[in-house]
Parts: sequence; C-alpha cells; structure tokens
Amino acid sequence: MLAEATVDWSEVHAVRLLGVALAVLFLLWAIRRMFRGK
Repeated sequence: MLAEATVDWSEVHAVRLLGVALAVLFLLWAIRRMFRGK
C-alpha cells in the first residue's frame, strides 16, 4: 500500500463528498418519483 503515501487526501475527500452529494440527490429524486407514482 505504498500508493497511499502519495495520495492527495484533499482530492480524496473532495471526490468522496461529491459522491455523497450525488447519492443524496439521487435518493431524493428516487423518493420523489416513488411518491409521485403513488
């Protein structure tokens, strides 16, 4: 795991936050669509 030593953690956290934000938006969209279907 020598690669971890060269990882820029600020980029890792930025990508992780972006992924979480997209996941939240997707969940909200799915929930709204599900309630509209009913």
